[in-house]
Amino acid sequence: MNNIRQMKFWSNIFFLIPFAYAVSYEVVWYSIVIGIVFIISSYFHFSEEKKLIYVDVVSLTVLMASNLILLFKGYWTLPYSLVAIGCAVIAIFFYSRQFKHGYDLNHGLWHIFSAGVSFFCMATFLTSIHLI
Repeated sequence: MNNIRQMKFWSNIFFLIPFAYAVSYEVVWYSIVIGIVFIISSYFHFSEEKKLIYVDVVSLTVLMASNLILLFKGYWTLPYSLVAIGCAVIAIFFYSRQFKHGYDLNHGLWHIFSAGVSFFCMATFLTSIHLI
């Protein structure tokens, strides 16, 4: 059970998947955004410094806006845009659930599905410009 409690920490690693994807296809601006989000979120959860919550929320907001940009620049190319939306719905479910039913597990699942959103938004964009 201790591993589940730590899930909010190690689940940030999933953000390295869309980060590596962005780096490998040289989408520099997105690499920077998701790299910063990974660093801020990881530091926030490891340090548990409550003052960092505002920085974490701002970086999350920038990431969500960046994902929307990728979807629009990717012309909502199917099936990836649909999977990104599905991951977003599931992520929001776990985010809202975390306050009532086990913060660590649900917040960790929020991280995992949020990373899925980022990955599939990148796939939408890259497919539309015929790189994948």
